Order: sequence, then structure tokens, then C-alpha cells
Amino acid sequence: MVWDKFREGDREAFKTIYNEFIDVLFAYGSKITSNNFLLEDAIQDVFVDIYSYGKKLNHPEYLEYYLFKTLKNNIIRKLKENRRFDFSEGGEYNFDLKFPAEDPENEEQRLEKQLKLLKEEIKNLDSKKRELLFLKFNSGLTYTEIGLLLDLKPDTVKKQVHRILQYFKQRFQNKFFDFFVICFKA
Repeated sequence: MVWDKFREGDREAFKTIYNEFIDVLFAYGSKITSNNFLLEDAIQDVFVDIYSYGKKLNHPEYLEYYLFKTLKNNIIRKLKENRRFDFSEGGEYNFDLKFPAEDPENEEQRLEKQLKLLKEEIKNLDSKKRELLFLKFNSGLTYTEIGLLLDLKPDTVKKQVHRILQYFKQRFQNKFFDFFVICFKA
């Protein structure tokens, strides 16, 4: 509905889209590149393109997916142009899942130790699995949208998330979900 208003020329609708998605786009983009200048430029390009071509653009089935995909493509294009993009074998990029800063003095030592282990376990996951976890727990995208973004079938996304969570659940027993929530809190 807000997209249709925007396409009709309503500037407030554009502002609403921008305000609703700017933070989550920045959070997602910062997992792909640590270059904040490049990231901000890529995000700006997303919104400039939307604003410039708004009336010509079709109504995306999933607006959030469309914005994520556009941002990801912009970042990869800019990184390639700058020749600072280090592709691993198979043309994959390194998706870096970092955790919010925590105050260890406020955490119980036991929780600290378990949390450190969980972070290490997540860090040991391959880049695609870290990206998958980020999208599932930070973006609000559906399995279908995540699948489209990562070129996977929705069932594959669901199975991979389930397998990763099952592994962590076994590894950390009943404490896992508490740790996982702490790691992915905003």
C-alpha cells in the first residue's frame, strides 16, 4: 500500500519506506562489507534508484526482499569495481556475522564462557550459513524470500536453519536458545 502511494508521487510514502528499512539494510550490508563508506553509498544508490525509477518499477511481491537483493547486488558491484572484494573459491564472498558489544562484567562467568563457545561455533560456520542465520533472525524475511536472496529453495533454507539450530541445541543442551537470543539481540 505504501509502495503504491510512493509510485503515485507521495513523498511521505518514500520517507516511510526509507525510515522503515534504512537500519535493517545497514545491519545486513555491514555483514557483507566493513567499509562503511561503500555501504552507505550502496544504500544511497538503492534509494536513489527507487526514487528515480519509482513510477517505472513494478510492485515488488516482497518489498523487503527487493531492497535486500538490490543492496547486496550494489555492494558486490561496488566491491568488484574497487577490486577490494576477496572472493573465495566458487565466487562466494565472506559474509561476516558479528555480535553486538556486550558488557562482560554484567554477565555471569558461566554464561560468558558458554556465550564465547557459541560465538566460536557460529564463527566456524561457513559464510553462507552465517548469512542464512542473520537473515532468518534479523531481517524478518520469510523462508521463500531468504531462498530467493541466496538462490536456494525455501525448503532447503528451512532445513539448513533447522539443522544448524539442532546442532547448536545438542552442543549447548538447554542453554542454547538463551545464548542465541543474546547473540542476535539488536
